[in-house]
Amino acid sequence: MAVSQSGLSPLVLSLAKLLRNDGDLVLDGSSTLTLTAPTLGQLTRLFEQYLLSRSQQHGFLALPSHPADTASLLQLQFLFDVLQKTVSLKIINPPDTRLQSVVKIFPFKSLKILEIKRIPPHCLEGLRGVYSQLEVFICSKSVSLLEELLSLCGGDLSSALPWLELHTLNFSYNSIICLDQSLSLLNVLKCLDVSHNKIQDCAEFLKPLSELEHLNLGYNCLQRAPLLGLSARAKLLTLILRNNQLETINGVEQLSALQHLDLAYNLLLEHAQLAPLSMLHCLHTVKTNFVFLIKGALCSFSGRGYVTFCHHGDVTALARMVHSMS
Repeated sequence: MAVSQSGLSPLVLSLAKLLRNDGDLVLDGSSTLTLTAPTLGQLTRLFEQYLLSRSQQHGFLALPSHPADTASLLQLQFLFDVLQKTVSLKIINPPDTRLQSVVKIFPFKSLKILEIKRIPPHCLEGLRGVYSQLEVFICSKSVSLLEELLSLCGGDLSSALPWLELHTLNFSYNSIICLDQSLSLLNVLKCLDVSHNKIQDCAEFLKPLSELEHLNLGYNCLQRAPLLGLSARAKLLTLILRNNQLETINGVEQLSALQHLDLAYNLLLEHAQLAPLSMLHCLHTVKTNFVFLIKGALCSFSGRGYVTFCHHGDVTALARMVHSMS
């Protein structure tokens, strides 16, 4: 690591200067602090070397009120204090870069929003200390199993209890093949995005999500609509199933509160396959790969292979018309 005359790398000094000027935006949560994995690695090594031992890495740490002995230590104390109070954090491992060490998030005691990209679960340490307070968790290009982060807390390898505050989980653009029981830990989840994966079947793993309102399963390999629990059936507002391998949408008629449904680019080749839409009286918009020659008041062709139907009265009328056509 290149070291300046003050004892800290130029990168660390630049970060300290940036946070002194604009740190209030990070502290109030209006801006996200974005760090590369190597930069965060530099910081945590310095914190461990000069400020705290491994036994002090749990819980909020009150730093000494008296001035630090050196200017470099004062800068380090300032950085650590800001990181402890940071609300929203994004960690990125640059493309084609192999992690040289584990990614430690122990300095971040106040996190509510966490995003990681290209960070293998076993390389992430410290999630166990903040998972119960996270409200939004975003992970891309990192995992193949949900339980690696939701249940085992990544490299902490310690069983998690329910995620008490998590309302939004976005695990899109990963290599997930199947869901698992770790979803049962997300008692208050309202928004789930697992699009752009390789999921073949949701089985019954979505049933415990009783508060679910928005579900994105687009760009997977599903052959049937997902199964939800009784409570979620009455609360789900948005369901995105585009670019799957659906041959039937049987089951969606149970989603009594559904307002937005995207079925474009599936294997729905017959009009009769849309018959369940006639049971969805709250539906506002539907996207499907069918092109219907129906009055313009009912539909409008986008030119991209799907049709958008607007207003719930038109949608149910359309579904009944399609059913009669079959």
